[in-house]
Amino acid sequence: MRELHYGGGTLVVGREVCTAVFDYALALARIGRSDLITVPILVNGQIDESNILLGPTTQIYCTPATQTAEGLDDSAKIAELRERIASLHRPITAVSGDATVYPDFELEY
Repeated sequence: MRELHYGGGTLVVGREVCTAVFDYALALARIGRSDLITVPILVNGQIDESNILLGPTTQIYCTPATQTAEGLDDSAKIAELRERIASLHRPITAVSGDATVYPDFELEY
């Protein structure tokens, strides 16, 4: 369990979720983009969700949590964050090989 410090507040998250959030925040910062994610958190002993806006200037850090709970390291959520990271590195491909489909595209030499 980790306490994710974000925007002047603290969210209690699972260790693996915290790692995935940090990895995604770093990937977004490297390309200057933002995204909204939802992660499982612990609130008053119950699992809930929180939205987090990540971007190039997001300032987050983690510390050990004093609370514990099962189920915060949601494998589906971790996989989703890892997929988002991977999608940032995929090349963009043209839908058509016909240059007339893209009339506004100008190739500079």
